[in-house]
Amino acid sequence: MRAAEFRVFLSSTFTDLQPEREQLVKKVFPRIRALCRERGVEFTEIDLRWGITTEEARSGKVVRICLDEIGRCRPYFIGILGMRYGWRPTLADIEKDPDALRHYPWLAEYIEANKSIVEMEITHGALRDDSKHSAFIYEQTSNRHLITEADQEPFDNLKATLRSKLPYKEFSTPVELGEQVYADLVAVLDRDWPQKKELTPLESEQLAHEAFALNRTQAYIANPDYYRHFEEFIGGDGAPLLVWGKSGLGKSALMAYLTSEYKILHPEGFVMRHFVGAAASASSPIDIMRHVMLEIKSRYGLPDELPTDDQKYSEEFPGWLAKVKSGDKFIVAIDAVNQLTGIGPEMHWLPEFIPANVRLIISTTPEVPLDQLRKRNWQELEIKSLDGSQRTRISEEFLSRYHKHLSEQQLDVIARSIRLESPLFLRTILEELRVFGVHRELDERLATYISCEDENELFQAVLERMERDYGETTVREVMSAIWASRFGLTETELLEITKLTRYALSEFLIALEFHLMRRSGLYTFFHNYLRQAVEFRYLYEENEKKLAHNKLAEYFSTREYSTRRRDEEPWQLQQAGELTQLEQCLRDPQMAAMFESDREVYEAFSYWKSVGEISFNEKYIEKLKSAGMYNEIKFNAYRNIISLLITAGAYKQAEVCLLAGLSILEDLPKDDKRVLETQDIRLTIENHLGRFESVINIAKSILEIISERNNNYYFKLLDQLAYAQCSIGQFLDAVNTTTYALNFSLTANGKQSYQTAMQYKNLGAYLTFQGNLEESEKASLEAWMLYSKLFGEFHPESARCRMNIAACCTLQKKYEEASFHYGQVENIFLNTVGPVHPFTLQCKINIAYLNAEMGNFLEARQMSLIQLEQCTKVFGDLSLNTLKVATFIGYTYYLEKNYLKAKEYYDK
Repeated sequence: MRAAEFRVFLSSTFTDLQPEREQLVKKVFPRIRALCRERGVEFTEIDLRWGITTEEARSGKVVRICLDEIGRCRPYFIGILGMRYGWRPTLADIEKDPDALRHYPWLAEYIEANKSIVEMEITHGALRDDSKHSAFIYEQTSNRHLITEADQEPFDNLKATLRSKLPYKEFSTPVELGEQVYADLVAVLDRDWPQKKELTPLESEQLAHEAFALNRTQAYIANPDYYRHFEEFIGGDGAPLLVWGKSGLGKSALMAYLTSEYKILHPEGFVMRHFVGAAASASSPIDIMRHVMLEIKSRYGLPDELPTDDQKYSEEFPGWLAKVKSGDKFIVAIDAVNQLTGIGPEMHWLPEFIPANVRLIISTTPEVPLDQLRKRNWQELEIKSLDGSQRTRISEEFLSRYHKHLSEQQLDVIARSIRLESPLFLRTILEELRVFGVHRELDERLATYISCEDENELFQAVLERMERDYGETTVREVMSAIWASRFGLTETELLEITKLTRYALSEFLIALEFHLMRRSGLYTFFHNYLRQAVEFRYLYEENEKKLAHNKLAEYFSTREYSTRRRDEEPWQLQQAGELTQLEQCLRDPQMAAMFESDREVYEAFSYWKSVGEISFNEKYIEKLKSAGMYNEIKFNAYRNIISLLITAGAYKQAEVCLLAGLSILEDLPKDDKRVLETQDIRLTIENHLGRFESVINIAKSILEIISERNNNYYFKLLDQLAYAQCSIGQFLDAVNTTTYALNFSLTANGKQSYQTAMQYKNLGAYLTFQGNLEESEKASLEAWMLYSKLFGEFHPESARCRMNIAACCTLQKKYEEASFHYGQVENIFLNTVGPVHPFTLQCKINIAYLNAEMGNFLEARQMSLIQLEQCTKVFGDLSLNTLKVATFIGYTYYLEKNYLKAKEYYDK
């Protein structure tokens, strides 16, 4: 399976072909990059001779750097021949870099034959391996007469060889070359990443985790004790295996190594590995369950479809595990569950029963997952610190790969140093020693590194060494940019952000291979210790951090609209505290159109919370309708903006925007998905604004024409209908509607589902209004338990269920219990949706009511007067929420027998 990165090496002499390079870099490659991005491919051109000084070109390392980069680009290669044969390095030039001949022994023969650097590059990139379908040679014909006599014969020999073995084309102008290169690269793109053949979800998933595993295994020294334990576990049929240990002990590397070795020994084995955080879609329990299901579906060619509703994954997951054939052994390795998002670390999503032929291995740090999984009495493998003999063995094995050896005294120093108990600490020092070239100073260098108190001090020393080798500017610019990024940066982005030469960046990235990881073309730090060291060294002051984020925000603001820009630009502005620019970014229609899923809408909401009040109005929507954009973009922006306003509780703004944009839908049929989405949004707004008769009429008419009943939209309509019925006092109708929806969901979805939990929550609320408090408390408690399991105890929806329980307790005069629940709920709302959200305001109104019931009339009224002012501002004078508060204030005066004041508020 080919990774989603198209790297092409560009080889030629420099001074005689500068116009041609300009044409490719400025005109052709941007067009190729745009085509690649449409297919989810990152295009990177490697042009090491661009901007390289004469001194750099004649340094010994240039040859090795070029050949290393060609290897990373293989099989894609472009060679351009002009009027110069090129620089011919001597043995003395090459010997300046001792590693060059060791890595590429054939260089000696080429140097002896007086071959040029261009011929060496072409040989390595196009002739030494079978690259004839991906390597291209282009010759400029207009300046043939300018070739010197000394260059003529070797040039003719090289051209004859190339014509016989590779696609060979001639051109006379830069524009002609550009057209040829563009056509050839498009053909390669169509062949290797066809436009109509996208990667399947499983292929995309596997690519991300394979890249992560490769990166980890490159930095791992095997401990045979752990592998023996792994083999015994795989060969048995006992409970799953829990691998745990503190951060820095190499759990991810071990998981990658164990599964990689098993796959080598058992090529047909059924192995799945999932590294939490290895990709944007690899961080939640649903991501893991989806990955497992896709592997099982692919392995057996099953026709079964995966759930379309995220809430159904936990319900269906055990059944999918049971689909593994009894004769098979399915190895499932899940790494770093402590890094799962949301309530993932609580591990409720993982079934209690795991079939014996599913050999499940999970790794974690000593945090919540370890405590939860230990309750299941699983097998355990604790990853411990390295002892002296292990440190010695690892040091000898690692350095011997590079034909280097430490003395007995130096190995003894390593064996006795307690700080080297951490594999990361030891591996970093060994890597530093490997690249250190002065053998007589080795003792001093080893002592310097071992004397570091912790990882932060060690990586300060590493950064200091890198600055000496590659220049402080290069190290600072690259590391600061990666630190400031949200998800990492592509090589092209780094090149454009740092303004470094291609040579300087390539040289540094190659040197950083151990400390960086690249996921889907994005460079990020291999571990958090380096991130902390970079922050301490280069971004210690808050102003420096702000400047780093501002630099990336400015860069992404000039890029084409894409998920990369959506993920980075607003986040960078938020981190930099540039709230005015952040608001402008969020109001950009094309940016708003990209915040589509529920997660992304909440992300946009979090950005707006930083800015302050969300600001969209009728004029904005009218401007959106007339904007020169595709209708699909307009609709997405329109829908996302209204969803955002509803999420924020800004219902009046949402209605204004909804009505202003309805003409966008006027040419669509009534059953079009976009029309139905808009109707659902309309009902939500009207319910919140108190137009309940309208909601009832519209909902009933739509329910009559819906043919497919087992879908989310059907349940949403029932919910909208029941809410409206309750709001106008039709409590029995609301209870009946919700009871029907609950029974339907239990049959269609089962108990452990989001729809079922939501219906329990709604039923509890309506039973409270009906006065059936005991049944209401039971339903609300059931809802709270289900929501807490699905989303976590501190999710706003879980808190709303708990608020229903508190209301039941209040009405049953269980005041102490009610007060405890309300206190917890208020804190959750304040920390998740903010102080002026409808959820928070409703909670405070309920707390005021509780105080009144307990006889604390003055305190209840003071709270309610504050709520009245906020509700008037948020919902308007005539909204149901505002009127409820005004009525309640009147009620507190009534209880105190202050009838005149009570009448004043009742009259409102």
